Amino acid sequence: MIQRLVLAGLIAAATVAPALATDAVLDIPHTQAVFTVTHLALSKVHGQLPLISGTASYNDVGLPTASNATFNVKAVDTKDENRDRSLRNDYFETDKYPTMTFVETKIEGTPAAFKMTGNLTLHGVTKPIVLTGKVDNSLVINGKRHVAYSASTTIDRRDFGIVFAKMLDNQLLAGYDVAIDIETDATQK
Repeated sequence: MIQRLVLAGLIAAATVAPALATDAVLDIPHTQAVFTVTHLALSKVHGQLPLISGTASYNDVGLPTASNATFNVKAVDTKDENRDRSLRNDYFETDKYPTMTFVETKIEGTPAAFKMTGNLTLHGVTKPIVLTGKVDNSLVINGKRHVAYSASTTIDRRDFGIVFAKMLDNQLLAGYDVAIDIETDATQK
């Protein structure tokens, strides 16, 4: 009798359909990558890279099961045109490498705290990184589900071939460690 119950349970479990993913697009006005880097070992400089395009899929609790995003490095904005020009030309070399992309390969955790592994392509170099993130909120607006996310990571820019190292009074003009914070709103297709 117990064997029949176990067998029936296994058959039922095998026939239950997995939860379907919801396909979404990343909302351009509500998505940005903000980076922070140390300037002259003294202060922090913040810059922004706007989204060009992105998609996501998420499960019934909002956990992103597949995502990708492309950011416009040519439009880097630190609120200082001279610095932006130097970033475009000396650091990012945007004539050759105009974009930064991220493609998710694995997700672990819960909506309250997840780790998203993926491939970051920057300056022509692709490396795996891990974003630590969370679902900020989820709402249905005009019949479409919106899920807001925030995630962050820190990279060493030298790992991506960004080795420009201008010095001023024996201090590095822009540090090697770069914190990246991403916020987005994934809107159901």
